[in-house]
Amino acid sequence: MRIIDCIIEALEPFLVRSREDLFDTLGRDYLRQRLTHFTVALKPVEFVLPGFPCKSPNHIDKCLGTEPDFGEVTAIRQLDALAKAVTDQYAPGCRITVLSDGTSFNDILDVSDDVRRQYNTGVRSLCLSPSIAWTGLHTLLPHARSDNELRAALERAAGPRQPIKSNPELAETHDKLCSYLYNDIRLLRRPDQSEDDYLSAVAERAAQMMHRGKGLNALIEHHFPNHIRLSVHQYDNAGPKFTFAFVQGTTHVTQPWHAVPVLSLDGKLKLVGHSCVDKNRHVLATQDQRPWLYLETANERCRELQYRVLKHPGFGMEISGLDVGDLDHLPPQWLQILISQFGFVCIRGVDFEQQLELTRYCEGFGEIYYWTFGAVHVVKPADKPDGFVHSLEKTPVHWDLSMLPLDHELVKEDEWFTASHFMLYCKAPPLPGEGCTTVVDGRAVIEIVGPKVINRWRSTLVTYNTPMTYFGGAPRTYPLIMSHPHTGDDVFRYQEGSESALQQFTASIDTMSTEDSRNFIDSINDLVYDPQCMLAHEWRAGDLLLVDNWRTLHGRLPMSEQSRSRELWRVQVY
Repeated sequence: MRIIDCIIEALEPFLVRSREDLFDTLGRDYLRQRLTHFTVALKPVEFVLPGFPCKSPNHIDKCLGTEPDFGEVTAIRQLDALAKAVTDQYAPGCRITVLSDGTSFNDILDVSDDVRRQYNTGVRSLCLSPSIAWTGLHTLLPHARSDNELRAALERAAGPRQPIKSNPELAETHDKLCSYLYNDIRLLRRPDQSEDDYLSAVAERAAQMMHRGKGLNALIEHHFPNHIRLSVHQYDNAGPKFTFAFVQGTTHVTQPWHAVPVLSLDGKLKLVGHSCVDKNRHVLATQDQRPWLYLETANERCRELQYRVLKHPGFGMEISGLDVGDLDHLPPQWLQILISQFGFVCIRGVDFEQQLELTRYCEGFGEIYYWTFGAVHVVKPADKPDGFVHSLEKTPVHWDLSMLPLDHELVKEDEWFTASHFMLYCKAPPLPGEGCTTVVDGRAVIEIVGPKVINRWRSTLVTYNTPMTYFGGAPRTYPLIMSHPHTGDDVFRYQEGSESALQQFTASIDTMSTEDSRNFIDSINDLVYDPQCMLAHEWRAGDLLLVDNWRTLHGRLPMSEQSRSRELWRVQVY
């Protein structure tokens, strides 16, 4: 029973409580009974969540458009976080099946099947987690040959329609759906339709939604008899349905397909109705030329700049459109929120004439780390390089300040001391496509491998060694997964080896055989260079990269002689 209670405690923070919530009095006991099915057999806990149908057609009040945006990214990450929380308490882990149920209702909402299919394809592309499986009505009703046949089969599964007016509970549900279709969806009224005819049509569609919903419930109960049912609608959490919170800390039900994502000044992501966004305080950020999320800004000048997420679905933020002096209008505290959320921020069009200007700017982000040569490291190919950093060769993937010796003063105070952020300023760019700084999204790595692998990696120790005194010269050993010192989140830590004649760098696992260690390291290299995890930043003069040294890894692509003038200034803070 103790392990079952641990699983319930892991689930509880992911629920939205109602005013008359019954989770403590009834929901816990219901879950204890259902979870026994999994724990006795040592099987993964199975959840099913019907949702992610299509975007609301009301783009004025509710959402940004017809395609997924950062709201869906946030919701999927919350589902993945639930899987992680359960797996941390229960070794067999869990699996969440998302039943994308748009076919059930999209015609009632005047959303075409093409638009619904495009949404469904897009939302699946956002998911990296092996703990989440996606399915649809076509898998529950495999004999249906078209979308209309699926809906007809759904209505047959519901049985005969129930009279609504004579049943107070059904009448209340019907009234709520009528209000939803009229006020939230704002179903279009035909030009030749009277008000009474329009209201009658709304009432009929609400009744049709109820009937199909009954059929959907019957199919879910038949195909997922032992799954724990998560819901996108508000229930009292007594069971069998439990209301899932798509964002952390929410006290009310909000679905990403009925809202827009907003990153607030407190660093929290929220889902709110589009009409609730204050355009005097928020600015829209895009991704691949599509509206992606709103950013709450610190001042008016911030709202006049352009913001773009660089890598799908949420890695790297570019800020452009700066004029002289605009950098002063971007407060470090606000930029740190963006850095924490997106891994790094690229500010384009910055003009630092002197290295001291960069140093003074970086002081707003933390304490400067000073090397023997000062605060600013000029990264530029040398005629006689003393290592790969100052050469035309590639620089292996790593994180900054990783190889400080154990007798370093800061390391003696904290064995895992490292820079919290580092800044790269481009004084002179290389040729296009050369000398790109590669940035690895550690969050994506963690999502791709899943919580079971991450739990194994916590005890996987990797030893790194290089003869270069610039890096400390002594071997250092790190776990592959560490905890962020401030948030407690999992952090992926890895450094790529090198067989360069200029500088050898080794990575090995002492508890494995030589062959097993080599194969494991090769698999990690494949992962960090996976296009889903890595971005290659092409430099322009005046680019300023502000990088989260915990969330990311970084390296450099090789260059030709024509790029020898490439010059970056680097500063690290902690």
